[in-house]
Amino acid sequence: MRKTLQKVMSFYLFLFLLPILLIKIPILAFGVDVPKQVETQPVAYAANVTKEIPVVEESSPINVLLLFTHSHEAYHPIVKQVIGVNANYDPSTNITDTSDLITHHFQLNNAQVDLLQYDNMKEMKVTNRPFYQAYAAIRPVLQKQLNTKPYDLVLDIHRDSAKHKITTLESNNESFARIAFVVGAGHSNYKLNEAYAKALSAEVNKIVPNISRGVMTKTKDDGNGIYNQDLSSKSILIELGGIQNTQEEINRTLAVIAKAVSVVFENNTAT
Repeated sequence: MRKTLQKVMSFYLFLFLLPILLIKIPILAFGVDVPKQVETQPVAYAANVTKEIPVVEESSPINVLLLFTHSHEAYHPIVKQVIGVNANYDPSTNITDTSDLITHHFQLNNAQVDLLQYDNMKEMKVTNRPFYQAYAAIRPVLQKQLNTKPYDLVLDIHRDSAKHKITTLESNNESFARIAFVVGAGHSNYKLNEAYAKALSAEVNKIVPNISRGVMTKTKDDGNGIYNQDLSSKSILIELGGIQNTQEEINRTLAVIAKAVSVVFENNTAT
């Protein structure tokens, strides 16, 4: 009885294993590995995608240091709206209020802006320093900031004293605050700053013709002569409009400047 039971169990075991043996035996006979479909398909797909789609490397942002040497320079239409009277200088409503607009427009053009947090004219008043010493007063603060990281551009923004007729441009039914680039020639490396200023002046004029009044190269006979531009090979002083330009005109021009800086920077790094 026991032998009979063993034979029956062996028979059923054979029937159970028969389909598996029929699959395995031919494969083993020819030495062919079983393809692992689930594992190989994703690998093959990933390889094909890698070949078809190139890797795109994002460009690093432009590092800009923004400062206002004459921090209390004001625009008549803007300051009058706040305090009720025209003023060339104001401790509260002044050119430093453009820092947020500048930062916004530059960020839209792949530029990171650091603002030099220093009210130079306020500190000069506290220490009783005369107006002509503004560049000397801010210089150590600027030097300290420049030592913290490398900057692709050092941008000192000013407001010109010229009247509306000189500092305003009408283009395509829009008004813009015209700009001027000032380069100090009182140091040995001024040519580097001058070349960058000329490139920016040409580029803004491509975007909005005649928005730039040009590049003014000044020696000590014409003014300060250095403007702390000896501290960086890409230091630019921009006269942003004049005393009678409006907030809207300034805003439109800042958008043009930010775009021009982006284009000039990309062209310089590509060569």
